Amino acid sequence: MSVQVTLNLPDNIIENAKRFGIATHQKMEIVLADALEMALPVTEDLPDFFLQPLISNLPDAEVIRLADSKMDEAQNQRLGNLQAKGKASGLSQDERYELSALLRICQLGQLRKSEALAEAVQRGLRDPMVA
Repeated sequence: MSVQVTLNLPDNIIENAKRFGIATHQKMEIVLADALEMALPVTEDLPDFFLQPLISNLPDAEVIRLADSKMDEAQNQRLGNLQAKGKASGLSQDERYELSALLRICQLGQLRKSEALAEAVQRGLRDPMVA
C-alpha cells in the first residue's frame, strides 16, 4: 500500500535525488521514497523503544543496567558481517536496508546508553569520565 504525500523539499535535495535517479536509472520519486524508508527507524525491530520510560524516572539498578548495556550479540555480528561484505564486494538492496536498520538500532541503543551514563553520573552512581 502506498499513500501520496506532497512535500516541500529544499532545491539541493531535489537536485541530489534527480542526479542519483539518473545514475541508478530510477525515478526521483523512488529515490526519495527509498531514502525515507532507510532513514526512518524500523519500529517493528524496536517495538517498545519509543514507549520506554524516561531514564530520569528509572530506579538506580535499571540506570546502571542501561549504562552497561551492549547491542545484542547476534545483531552486532550481523552488523559486522554486512559492513565487511559491503567493503569487500558490495551489498544487495535488501542487505543495504538491513545494514541501515541495524545501524539505526545501534544508534538508538547508544543514545539510550549515553543518557543512562549521564544519569548515573548525575546521581553519583558512576564517576564522571575524564578525557
